Amino acid sequence: MKRGYVQIYTGNGKGKTTAAIGLAVRAALAGEKVFIGQFIKGMKYSELSLPDYVDKITIEQFGRKCFIKKSPERQDLEAARNGLARSREILIEREFGVVILDEIFIAHYYRLISTEDIKKLISAKSEETELVLTGRKAPAEIFDEADLVTEMREIKHYYSVGVQAREGIEF
Repeated sequence: MKRGYVQIYTGNGKGKTTAAIGLAVRAALAGEKVFIGQFIKGMKYSELSLPDYVDKITIEQFGRKCFIKKSPERQDLEAARNGLARSREILIEREFGVVILDEIFIAHYYRLISTEDIKKLISAKSEETELVLTGRKAPAEIFDEADLVTEMREIKHYYSVGVQAREGIEF
């Protein structure tokens, strides 16, 4: 890519990770190498199979087996810190044209990483790298650092009538 931008997908609506995965597939099919780092997540998600089908996509998880539901534990902090270091390394190495840091804003919300940490990641990206940051509760201070901010807003969701997460759709 000649010029890479910073994109943010945030909000309470469904579709942030799905949009990022769609962008990853599109970029890979156009010849770009894509790195997806998933903060907080450590469970088996369907997208973890993507590298089996699209060799230009690499995915790493920076979380434990269950998504944080209460207060984070020491292991959550360690996983997020390791993810932060790995993400910085990926951005500095410049091997990937697209870098997606999925759920980084949830890691921020739980105070596992700081606003300053995220700003440093943005600063570490090369001019050519497309950087996509996802997650609910993105701090407004980061919006000024971004070139594109999309807020997914929930209007109606089938969770409210008891539909559980479905493999291949929500995970």
